[in-house]
Amino acid sequence: MRYRPFGATYGMAVSVVTLLLDDSSRKSARDWRELIEAAMGAGINSFMLDGHGDPMLDGLAQALAGIERRLIFLAWRAPTVGNLDHTTGMLLRRLDTDYIDLLVVEDLDQLEFARTVKHSRAARQIGISGSGELLDLALKRGGVDCLIAPYNLTSMGKERVRLKTASEGNIPVIARDVCPAALTGEDKPGLIPKGWFKKKPKISARSAYHFLEDTHGWTGEEICLAYALFEPAVASVQMQVDSLERLTRLAAVPERELPTGVAAQIEMARFSANQKR
Repeated sequence: MRYRPFGATYGMAVSVVTLLLDDSSRKSARDWRELIEAAMGAGINSFMLDGHGDPMLDGLAQALAGIERRLIFLAWRAPTVGNLDHTTGMLLRRLDTDYIDLLVVEDLDQLEFARTVKHSRAARQIGISGSGELLDLALKRGGVDCLIAPYNLTSMGKERVRLKTASEGNIPVIARDVCPAALTGEDKPGLIPKGWFKKKPKISARSAYHFLEDTHGWTGEEICLAYALFEPAVASVQMQVDSLERLTRLAAVPERELPTGVAAQIEMARFSANQKR
């Protein structure tokens, strides 16, 4: 696993893969603990919590028991309703910690409440998750320490300029949606139905992105992850993984080099898609 500094001032390095823990997944506390321990064993020290369900929090608390708090980066996607200060306090008590590293909101109206939590030191930094104009407004308004923004091999000019603007302002970016479902079918593993009759969608042989399916030794998802890691403005890439096998496979990607020619194929595919717009 590789690590990157989380901005110029926070003083912590995070793994380039951030594991998304979504409590909508039907896992027991034991399942969560095993997944998180496997992630830490693979070198992942950055976790994004989405929700505050009992099994997920119990599993995370068990996995973190005995681990030095300063070694783990915890981000939490705050609920859009309710008392943010109260809910944050509940989360900290459940995890037996004094703070979370990053409090993530999805609405500019929540920023003021998030600043109150930051002022109390319950959260060290504030992030905003979204896309398009929301992120542009957040960058202009100020007071945001991190962007959680979509970025992938199909991203065009505006998304790339936004990442550059954040980087110039020393604002780290956690990239999300790095594996477009239309190309890999694997961006939301917990929602993909299982069964022999439920097959992952195939990319058309005429598609410029067909190389995602026929690059020897690589899956489309692995290529998408490796590509996102090329972007220097990206501190970490958010991934949701539900199986230990898949976790192990993706955790190895940062140490691999893309095969010769794949980078050129990506750029040609992007150019082709841009020409059709």
